[in-house]
Amino acid sequence: MKITGTHIAYYFICKRKLWFFCKGIRCEHESDAVRMGRHIHETSYKRKKKEIRVDGVIVVDWIDHDEKIIHEVKKSDKMEESHTWQLKYYMWYLEQKGLDVAKGGDLTGPASEGYTGELNYPKFNKKKSVVLTMDDRIKVETEILPDIERISDLDKPPSTVEWKVCKTCSYNELCYG
Repeated sequence: MKITGTHIAYYFICKRKLWFFCKGIRCEHESDAVRMGRHIHETSYKRKKKEIRVDGVIVVDWIDHDEKIIHEVKKSDKMEESHTWQLKYYMWYLEQKGLDVAKGGDLTGPASEGYTGELNYPKFNKKKSVVLTMDDRIKVETEILPDIERISDLDKPPSTVEWKVCKTCSYNELCYG
């Protein structure tokens, strides 16, 4: 199974949404929120080479090789945990391909010894630095990836867990319709 950044984001947002996505059920194209996010992505940071596709698995928004920063652009920080883990997954994946990713707080040297990440929220003129620690690497390999595969293999979707974003979720009708 090829696990994409969307799989990682959905894992942290909603396991049921992740299951639908794993089964090839896509509702995002009908979502106003997704359209707005795409517009912000396309109109922000125009000078940057965006959407770097790697192995047909991940799509990095852009990489600043001079500053050694892997960038991910988002519409809002409401789902910051999922955004952070999506970026950490990109960093982990690129590290598996040989990119020198900073070890974060795990070494005595500065994080600038390798690539770090940055979440960009242009609508709010906000940035958040992201590092990939050894604990994060272990969590990706031993918890997140195996659990995504487990969820994908389920015969039925996980139970609904209603929270505030459900009302605007593009999968809402599948859960509550």
